[in-house]
Amino acid sequence: MTLRSTRDQDGSGTVLALTVIILLVTVGLVATSATGAVVAQRRVQTAADLAALAGARAAQQGRDPCPAAAAIARRNGATTATCSSDGSDVLVTTTVTARLLPGTRTLQARARAGPAAVG
Repeated sequence: MTLRSTRDQDGSGTVLALTVIILLVTVGLVATSATGAVVAQRRVQTAADLAALAGARAAQQGRDPCPAAAAIARRNGATTATCSSDGSDVLVTTTVTARLLPGTRTLQARARAGPAAVG
């Protein structure tokens, strides 16, 4: 029976440490990307909600709702993809382009606002 020299294992700790570091960096990047996606989706939905409310208010005041909706969407970092009104009800679709790993993605949200039905 032969005994192995400790020199056969020189550097094995370095390989293990590098493997653990690479794994931790990968997990961190995935977590960061997922968090970015959630934040971007919340931002586009918030922009759609606020734009629809602004449009409904403008419609109740007798103004065109879509310019008001587009202005609020823009202030919230989104663009207005569609805007339509049916009386005092306003339907708005907003989009945001988010930088996610491994590239960019366009996120979309819809919102409707108008007076509540009484009765």
